[in-house]
Amino acid sequence: MKVTLLSGFLGAGKTTLLKRILRLNNERSDADKLKMAVIVNDMGEINLDADEIRASKVIQEDAEMVEMHNGCICCTLRGDLLKTVKSLSQEGKFDYLVIESTGIGEPLPVAQTFAMDVDSMEAGHDHNHGAGGSTSEEKKSNSEEKKTKKKKKKGKKEKKLTVAADEKKSLFHYATLDTLVTVVDALNIYGVLGSIETLADANNISGMVGNTGATGDSGAADTDFEYANEEQKNAVMEQKKAVMEYARKLPIERLQQELKKRQVNTEGEKEELVQRLIEVFDKEMRQAQPKDDRPIATLWLDQIEFANVIVVSKASQFLEKEGEEKLGEITALLKKLNPKARIIVPREDKYGDLDVSNTLINTGLFDMAESQTTAGWKMELEKEEHNPETEEYGISSLAFIANDMPFHPERFSMILGGFGDYSSANGAVASPGEGADDGDDDEDGEFFCLETDIFKGVVRTKGQLWMANANGYPLGFQTSGTQVDIKPSDQPFIVEIKEKLDDSPKGAVDPRMVDVIETRISKLQDDGFYTAKYGDRRTQLVFIGVGLNKDKMRKWLTKALLTEEESAAMGGVKGWRNLKDPLFGGRLAAAHFEWDGK
Repeated sequence: MKVTLLSGFLGAGKTTLLKRILRLNNERSDADKLKMAVIVNDMGEINLDADEIRASKVIQEDAEMVEMHNGCICCTLRGDLLKTVKSLSQEGKFDYLVIESTGIGEPLPVAQTFAMDVDSMEAGHDHNHGAGGSTSEEKKSNSEEKKTKKKKKKGKKEKKLTVAADEKKSLFHYATLDTLVTVVDALNIYGVLGSIETLADANNISGMVGNTGATGDSGAADTDFEYANEEQKNAVMEQKKAVMEYARKLPIERLQQELKKRQVNTEGEKEELVQRLIEVFDKEMRQAQPKDDRPIATLWLDQIEFANVIVVSKASQFLEKEGEEKLGEITALLKKLNPKARIIVPREDKYGDLDVSNTLINTGLFDMAESQTTAGWKMELEKEEHNPETEEYGISSLAFIANDMPFHPERFSMILGGFGDYSSANGAVASPGEGADDGDDDEDGEFFCLETDIFKGVVRTKGQLWMANANGYPLGFQTSGTQVDIKPSDQPFIVEIKEKLDDSPKGAVDPRMVDVIETRISKLQDDGFYTAKYGDRRTQLVFIGVGLNKDKMRKWLTKALLTEEESAAMGGVKGWRNLKDPLFGGRLAAAHFEWDGK
C-alpha cells in the first residue's frame, strides 16, 4: 500500500485538494481505479475536515475513512498513526492511502514514523481522550466505547515508539511512503513569514492554536485542552482525583481558607466549595503545562523544506490582486527554499486544472535520506563555489564564511535588523550595490550601527556562528521570517578538544580518543574546513530571501567580526572571554568559552 501525505496550514486548501484526489479516482474506470483509504487528522474534538469530505460523498462504499482527532499525528498521535496504517495494510483491501495532516503538523516526524517498530505500540497505548483512529462506520458507537475503555485502561501508560532494528519490523514493511505534498496559500505567504507569533498565541495568523499553557474558563471541559501526551493527561487526572478526595476530608474552614488565598468566593455549602477548589486547581494545572511555542514562520518553512511536491493554492485569486510577476516571485522563492521539490501552480479554482494522478499519486518521489538534504540552505552550504546566480524575481542566496576571526558579540547583536521585512517583495528589488556604503563609523573608528534593515528580505537563514566569547563551542543560528534563534551547541569544536588533550599530562588520555580526534581532523582538513591557526572554528551561514542587498549584508557581517588589532589589545584569545555579552546576559563565556573535558 502506497501513501501520500498532505501537509499545509489551516485554510491553505488541503481538504479541497483531498476531495479532488478522491473525486478523480472515482471517475476512473474500474480497471484503473485505486482502492483508496483516507486518514484525516484534526486537532479538535470534532473532525470538521472529515465531516466535509463525508458530506461531499467522495468516499465510496468500498473505501474507508479513518478520523484522528484531539491531537496531531506528528507528535501525540504518532502511535495511533502507526497502528492505523499497519491495520489498513493488513486488511489487504487498499492500494493507496492518503493522509491529510493537521495544520500544525510537520511532515518529517510523520515520515519518521514509517521507520518505527510496529510492535512498539502494540500494548499499553491508552487514548482515553478518543484520539485514536475511528472509521466512519465505527464513529457512531465510539461515545459508549470510550466510557468502557476509560474504566478498563485507566492507569496504563503510553509506550514510547522505537526505531525498528530490522526493516521487516518497521511500518515500511506494510506501507510505502510515496509522496510528501505541502499546500501553500499564495495569498498568505509573506504574512506568515512576517509574523512574530507562535502557535501558543490566540488568533495568530495561521488560524491554528497549539497548547497555549492557559485556559480562560476554569470550568472548561477536558477536551478543550491539549495535553502533550496521554501520560501527561493521566498524571493530571490522577492529581485532580487526589485533590478531590483530599478536599472532601477538609473542614469547611480550611476549604474557605484555600479559596480565599486564590481570591475565590468562599460562600456556600461544603460541596460547592469543594467543586470550586477543584476548578481552581484544574486551571492552575493547565497553566503549568508547557506551551506549544513553535514560531508560525518556522513551522511553515519546515513544511516547505521537507516536501516532494509543493502545490500553490488560490493562484487565481492571487493573480487578480497581484499579477503574474508576483506569482512568479513566489514560485521562485519556493524553488530556492526547496530546489528538489516539484512546484505546481494550478490556475483554476479548486485545482480544476490539476491532474492529481500524475503529480500527487504514485510519484515514487519520497526518499528519506535525500529528503533530509533537500533544504535550500543545506545545498547552498555544500556548494564548492558560490558564484552569483541569475536572480530571477529577486530570489537569491548569500553564503557567508569566516574562519580567520570570530564575531564580536556586541557588534553582531547590533546588526540583527530587517528580518521579516518583505517590503521589497512588493516593490523594487535592491540593486547589487545599493546601500552598500550606508553605514556608521565615527571619526575615531568606533563601531556603531544605525542600520535597521541589513537583513531585509531574508526568508530563511541557517548555519553556525563562531562567537569570540564562546570560543570553545559553535552557536547554532537560524531565522524563519522575523524569528531569530541562537543556541549554543553541546558539542565543542574539534580543535578545542585537541587543545585540551594536548595540554593533558602524559598518560592521562586514552590513546583511542586521540586517534578518533586525529581522524576527524584529517577529514576536516581534506574538506577544507580546518585551518592551521584556529582549526575548525568558523562561521558558516546561508541566507535565502527576496530582494537581498547582499553587498550591504556582507559588509556589515564582516564589520561585526573581531579584528586582529582588538584581539592583540585584549592580550590575545584569553581576553575574548571578557567581552560584553548582550545576547546571553553574560552567561555565554562561563559555559562555552572552553571545553571542560567532560
